[in-house]
Amino acid sequence: MSHNTPINYIFIEGPDCSGKTTLYEMIHKESGYQWNIQDRSALSMLIHARYYGRDTFNHVEQLKKELYNINNQLVICLPDWKVIVDRFQKRGDPIQNITSLRKIYELFEEAVQEFQNYANVTVIRQEIDKHTVRDLVTWFKYFENRSLDDLQTYVLQTVAASGKKEVLGFNFVYYDTGDFNDINKQMLTYDKERDYYQKIETAVFDKIKSEMKGENEYEREEGLDSRRFIYTDDSCISLAHFLVRDGHMDAKFFLRSSNVKDTLRYDLNFVKHLTGEVFRHFKCDRQGDYCKIEVVINSGHVI
Repeated sequence: MSHNTPINYIFIEGPDCSGKTTLYEMIHKESGYQWNIQDRSALSMLIHARYYGRDTFNHVEQLKKELYNINNQLVICLPDWKVIVDRFQKRGDPIQNITSLRKIYELFEEAVQEFQNYANVTVIRQEIDKHTVRDLVTWFKYFENRSLDDLQTYVLQTVAASGKKEVLGFNFVYYDTGDFNDINKQMLTYDKERDYYQKIETAVFDKIKSEMKGENEYEREEGLDSRRFIYTDDSCISLAHFLVRDGHMDAKFFLRSSNVKDTLRYDLNFVKHLTGEVFRHFKCDRQGDYCKIEVVINSGHVI
């Protein structure tokens, strides 16, 4: 495998008696404890804040932070209300009663209607069984082997599902083992962006070379451990920062703005191309080490 998009957190959500604990335990068993699974997310905090009439601003912002991190996965368990009632009557609850549980259930139903089409949200309506869990684990493993081009699709899907023309703060982490074998060279010659990409690449390598020659305010020749291999601009690709530590490369990109429908796939392909060129320039590839690419898309929009 030459690349992956590792899952950061799997959040399991739903009202009481919806099967969260069962799903939590079965995913761990099926996957061999492969992922960090969290019982509840900011969604529960938001729903309970609404239920009790509290201010929701911070919970909304935290939920956005969780959902717009493409490395996260949110699973919402919401079986038929009759299933919830049957389980509640069998086991009871020290806090909920059937009236409060119904209200919470309805708030989760509203959340499902709002978020079910997000790229990293899965809604489970049926009762949890081994087939459901197996399909879910298969999806998670499939997701972790996606390319940067696939991530563009997920970002676009989420913007479309939000009902807005702009979403703020998309981010993800992507790893490459140093092969960089899924770069589309033809996309680098895309007429609308070709000169722009070449300008950035030239500026990045001019910066690296000048720093290593000592052409900086310290008159200090920088080595591989430098923190100064950074490109900044006020254009759409606003920042690229490269750090080499123990043969590994950490590349961070900040896109102040990207048209997720028409341009983002080209931007992400270029980001990987540029990282690969810097990776090879520093001869990290000789050690067979990995490269971490972290991307923030501060304004993901559709024109």
